Amino acid sequence: MTRKHTLRALTVCAALAATAAQANPWELFGFTPRAMGMGGTATARSDDLSGAYYNPAAMIGHTKTEFGFSLSGNFMALHIDRTNPNSPNSSSLPDSQERAELALIFPMGGLLKDTVVLGLTLGHPIGSLIRVQTVDESHPQFYMYQSKPQRFASSATIGIKIMNGLSIGLGAQIIAEQVGTVKFNVDVAAKRFVARDITIDLNTKPRPMASLLIEPNDWLRIGFSWRMETSLYYAQPTDLNLGDIGDINLNVEGTAQFWPHVFSLGVAFKPTRHWNITLQADYLLWQRATRDQVQVSITPSGPVLDGLGLSDLLGFGSADPAPGFVNILQPRLAAEWYPTDNVTLRGGVWVRPAITPDQTGTTNYLDNFTESVSLGFTYKFPDLLKIFPDPVSLDLAVSSIFANERSYAKRQATDATGGASFGGSIWTVGAGLRYQY
Repeated sequence: MTRKHTLRALTVCAALAATAAQANPWELFGFTPRAMGMGGTATARSDDLSGAYYNPAAMIGHTKTEFGFSLSGNFMALHIDRTNPNSPNSSSLPDSQERAELALIFPMGGLLKDTVVLGLTLGHPIGSLIRVQTVDESHPQFYMYQSKPQRFASSATIGIKIMNGLSIGLGAQIIAEQVGTVKFNVDVAAKRFVARDITIDLNTKPRPMASLLIEPNDWLRIGFSWRMETSLYYAQPTDLNLGDIGDINLNVEGTAQFWPHVFSLGVAFKPTRHWNITLQADYLLWQRATRDQVQVSITPSGPVLDGLGLSDLLGFGSADPAPGFVNILQPRLAAEWYPTDNVTLRGGVWVRPAITPDQTGTTNYLDNFTESVSLGFTYKFPDLLKIFPDPVSLDLAVSSIFANERSYAKRQATDATGGASFGGSIWTVGAGLRYQY
């Protein structure tokens, strides 16, 4: 009876714990088709809707309200080839997914005109609100892509002009944490539940972001931004009261889908009227990554359980080490060409070192040295329905991410999981409409 109810409690807690995520899909694939087409190189040149996320200070200069809607899809073509095809620890591959995004930039009027601009962003996976997938560390899995793209994301920002050529941006990403309690009272003799109480709190938590934009002249822009690390904490303690027999306390807690501090420095310059070149370097503090495993502990207590020695026998907990990731520097380069007033062509590239060491021990978190190439296009056209008096902008983008082949072998030849080689590609397409009025 004790084992039966313990397993039930474990099942309930596992289902309730995986309800929210916080790693931002915009960090992986880009926010707005324009930023996607520039490979995320937007810290110094995010003077459109992408500025509401990448650099709120760059929203200064908007004299009109701008809003937009876009759709994007990520198509995974990743593989994991195992040296031990009979391993009991199966591989876990991420799923392709689609997203919808909304953004708004709103310049203030009156005494704050040309001085304060507000920004709002919203991203939503199509078909679900949030998906969290915490895969046991014994199963080979792509750490970056397992379920990070599949989450609701939002931010609120403000840009403030300090003086001519200098503005700052402040804001927050909105994430969530889940804390709850489960209490079961059981009449063991009658084999029935006397009481079943469950409380779940899904709390929102802001994560600050800040930015700076310096414009010494008309052809040069220097941008800096910082986005705080995000890490959802979840806890689901369960108390299984067995009456005179005793209590079994089961605690499930952890963090899901960690994303580190991001520091970005970008420079944008216009060598000619028709060209804009942007360089950027991002520094990501992956060394601070928390344990990705669910932490579980079982604590039995009570006179009967203690007397039979079951408290010591059944009481145990998990204790996983930190994943041992490394900090990385991620360079980016992008260019935009304006052949006419209505057409813009753009492209971007970046490279990202792997954050994971060789998985020679018990963990199997996979990451590769990765490159990306992106292309984008904007066309301004008159509204054929005559709803909007000014032209509407159509943005299109396609991005390819290439995970170079990598392999590892276990230190112990008898390791059940065995080694593996892994890599592949991810393709992302995006399309959106935006309008200023």
